[in-house]
Amino acid sequence: MLRILVLALLLANVALAAWQAGWLGPLARPAPTPIREPERLAQQIEPQRLRLLDGGGQSPSVTPAPVAVAEPSPQPPEPAAAPAAAARRCWQLPALPSAQAQALRRAAESQAGLRGRHTESSQRVPERWLVYLGPLPDAAALAARRAALRQAGLDQRSVDVPGVGPGLALGTYSSDEAARKALAEVQQRGVRDARVVRERAASETITLRWPDLTAPETDALKEALGPAGRQLAPCP
Repeated sequence: MLRILVLALLLANVALAAWQAGWLGPLARPAPTPIREPERLAQQIEPQRLRLLDGGGQSPSVTPAPVAVAEPSPQPPEPAAAPAAAARRCWQLPALPSAQAQALRRAAESQAGLRGRHTESSQRVPERWLVYLGPLPDAAALAARRAALRQAGLDQRSVDVPGVGPGLALGTYSSDEAARKALAEVQQRGVRDARVVRERAASETITLRWPDLTAPETDALKEALGPAGRQLAPCP
């Protein structure tokens, strides 16, 4: 019985293989039904825009949709450049006696645009004393005495002392006491006619400055100062 069952299974397998291979002719299995995929058709996007290119079996391409290009917005105009500031300079007069400096200050302030524009600084000038030889009557006498002093090894310089006259200074000193000590040494070296005089008294000088003037203001200052305007110089 078991042999019959095994033989039946073997024959069934052979018959199935022959049927699948098509050896049985009309009894062969029918051709497979073509597979359809309607869901892929439903997923297509704008299929009407597909087109085939001519020649060469090229692959289809999609015509791109026109792209709107935004025009650049107009740029705001550049701001106008600010005008360059007028150049300004500081000007000053040399140190002057207090009375003269104050007179020139008042003259400058006669110009409305210069009022209150100045600064001033004062300096004390100490008195000065000389070991003095003179006065000498003329240039020939002056030259002769200078030659004699050089031969004696004494230094000297030409001076014109207010209220005394032209002569020779054998030394300059800040006090009467120092000048008299020097005079004693000069007399010991044979200069018997030398003496001590005061070249100048102690005083105060003032320096006037205008620190922030344009060119037109500088011209106005020079005009107000008159001849003294030629002494204006740039501040150091």
